[in-house]
Amino acid sequence: MTEENTLFMQENKSEINKESIIKLESAQYASFERLLTKVGLLISKNNEINEENLSLKENIKELNNKITELKLELNKLSSDSVFKDQEISSLKNLLLNSEVGNNSIQNKENVKSRIKELISRIDVHLDQYEQEQPIADE
Repeated sequence: MTEENTLFMQENKSEINKESIIKLESAQYASFERLLTKVGLLISKNNEINEENLSLKENIKELNNKITELKLELNKLSSDSVFKDQEISSLKNLLLNSEVGNNSIQNKENVKSRIKELISRIDVHLDQYEQEQPIADE
C-alpha cells in the first residue's frame, strides 16, 4: 500500500470515529432527555402524592374531631337517658305509692264496712242470746 492509501484509510477511520462519536453523543443526549423527562414526571407524581397525603391527614384530623364530638354527644345522651330512667322510676314509685294509698283507703273502707257488718251480726246474736237468756232464767 502506498502512503496515500494509508493516509486515506487513517482519514476514513478518523471520520468514521468522528461520526461514531457524534452518533454516540446524539444518542447520549437523547437518553439524557428521556431520563430528565422521566425524573420530571416522578417529581410531579411525588408532589401530587405529598399533596394527597396532606389532604388525607387533614381529613383524618377532621374525622377524629367529629368522632370526639359524637362521643361527647353520646355521653350526654346517655347521661340524659339515665336521668330520664331515674325520673321514670321515681314517678312509677310515686304512682305505686299513691295507688297503695288509694287501695289502703279503699281497704280501710272495706274493713270498716266489714267490721260494721260483723258488729251488727254480733249485736243480732247478742240480742238473740239475751232474749233466750231471760227465758232460761225464769
